[in-house]
Amino acid sequence: MSTMTLPPVAKSFFTFCKKCDADRYHKVITHTSSTSAKIECEVCHSKKTYTLPKAGASMAKKATTGVRKTSVRKSSHADEYNQLMMNRGDEKGLPFNIRTKYELDQKIDHPKFGPGFVKVVQIDRVDVMFSDELKTLMHNKH
Repeated sequence: MSTMTLPPVAKSFFTFCKKCDADRYHKVITHTSSTSAKIECEVCHSKKTYTLPKAGASMAKKATTGVRKTSVRKSSHADEYNQLMMNRGDEKGLPFNIRTKYELDQKIDHPKFGPGFVKVVQIDRVDVMFSDELKTLMHNKH
């Protein structure tokens, strides 16, 4: 298995949020060392330090468990996206526009991120599930 590396700054990745007590996407704010980074939950906006699991003998079981959980989380996101694409892939998505008001479960077509599905709707923001990650986009701006 290859050595784990930190996600790039400003990239979102899926990990457990203690404050939300759920798996959430977190945005990398800054790298504090080669093995740790400051991250922010995209839902509750709590900030915390994320450290890569150690591969040492005493931590082998914990590191393996962490890697396994991460891969399960990522595959579950991919599975949900792929299931939506199988069921609604032929459906034409609305072209993304910041002025358009989107609704829950609506399919959109973003010029940069491709097809996606609206998972959370707020007054001026929507969380959209794309093939690789969940993105928060502005909408309903007049």
